[in-house]
Amino acid sequence: MKKNFSDNSHIIFGLNNSKEIFKSGKIKLQSIYLLKDGLAIKNKLIKSYTEKYRKICRIYDKNTFNKMFPSRRTQGIVVKFNFNLINQLPKFKNENMCLLLPESIEDPQNLGQIIRTSECAGIDGMLIPKNRSVGLTSTVLQVSQGAFLSLPLYSIGNVNQTLNILKKEGFWVIGVENGVDAMNWFDIDYSGKIVFVFGSEGKGIREKTLKNCDSIATIPMLGSINSLNVSATVSAILFERNRQIQNNKWVFVVIK
Repeated sequence: MKKNFSDNSHIIFGLNNSKEIFKSGKIKLQSIYLLKDGLAIKNKLIKSYTEKYRKICRIYDKNTFNKMFPSRRTQGIVVKFNFNLINQLPKFKNENMCLLLPESIEDPQNLGQIIRTSECAGIDGMLIPKNRSVGLTSTVLQVSQGAFLSLPLYSIGNVNQTLNILKKEGFWVIGVENGVDAMNWFDIDYSGKIVFVFGSEGKGIREKTLKNCDSIATIPMLGSINSLNVSATVSAILFERNRQIQNNKWVFVVIK
């Protein structure tokens, strides 16, 4: 019994992901699939939500449930819901704003981790290209561990046209890539309006996009492996930005 889902219809599974969906209160739920006598149906918090949404709850025996959702550690709950990317960019007016553009990321696990890391770092949004990207899939949302619920995710068409629009709004574009002209990652000032561009581990950032960057940052490797996983690179860069901004605040307080 295989389930088919439309482009804006997704599923997540597991206790923690389901709790985040329920707590958000802003997601249109379609169905809640529960395993009879499973972990989820015995959980007090999950039970309170399933009672609230009992009209869309479906309870199945173990054999049927496993056929519907094979090879997944569901903990006895799968939630089907609607979720769409934001199609229009707002006006970004704050002084210290940070956006992230993952280009050519084809691994849904990586994109999900990047969304989670970005939300934890407190950035203002992510720009997800319609082309040359894995896009938004159920796997991406699952791996993000609920981060997609609070981090604004924008759908963009032409990458360089979008970057040019943001430059007119005062954004500085920083690509993160190994290269001859790249600067050491902690020698760059990340304050103000910043768009970070990250490429995939295999392909990197496209040449046309690199030319549109105002600066290129690199993290030197000290071991025999020549690059970090892209999600690890995102984490290092975003939290270095946070460190710089926090230090600048303290300097301002001392001088004042």
